[in-house]
Amino acid sequence: MKKQMIFICLLNTLMIMVNAQSIGIKTGFTLAEGIYKLYLTEIPTSSLTGFPIGISADIPVSGSFYLNSGLLFIKKGTGADISLAEEKIRVRYLEIPVNIMYKFDFVTWKLFAQAGPYVDIGMYTRIKQENDKEKVKLGPESDEFKRMDYGINFGSGIEIDPVQVGISYGFGFVNVSNFSSETLRNRIFTISVVYSLKDLFSRIRRY
Repeated sequence: MKKQMIFICLLNTLMIMVNAQSIGIKTGFTLAEGIYKLYLTEIPTSSLTGFPIGISADIPVSGSFYLNSGLLFIKKGTGADISLAEEKIRVRYLEIPVNIMYKFDFVTWKLFAQAGPYVDIGMYTRIKQENDKEKVKLGPESDEFKRMDYGINFGSGIEIDPVQVGISYGFGFVNVSNFSSETLRNRIFTISVVYSLKDLFSRIRRY
């Protein structure tokens, strides 16, 4: 079932990018600070920084409405203070967002707002406590992390062709840990920059 879901998500993203009006390289800066509980106690957390990379595509739907999707390699997780030691839980995902975007056109530039669901496909997980590092498998077992996560993104930004700059917040619904004693739900703040591939290729051809 999960493999079928992954295939459907990737196929839908590919169809969106094929029909997209604009496709760009997406990167930026993230602060991931998940909700972490040990047994039933919520533990103080700290942020993990990251630098996502991927592709973003916009396809016109109607008037100023667009469908935004893409593929993004992104780091989530959290830092947690456990037994007087900071533990860092890093989970790398391939993220597939499907956002409804509205663009406010100001002739030479645009403001946009967007919201929609996302699906995360786990690539690998590492836990670091002081100088010890441990790789945790992804799967259904009690000592593994769940491979799939899903949630919703909210964001806004500005577009001045060929660059799009935005901020967004991701709210994960899934407890991604299978450990019976802990709960981890992803939360992430992102500042992103998308640069048009069409403009990039045009500049390359000039040289």
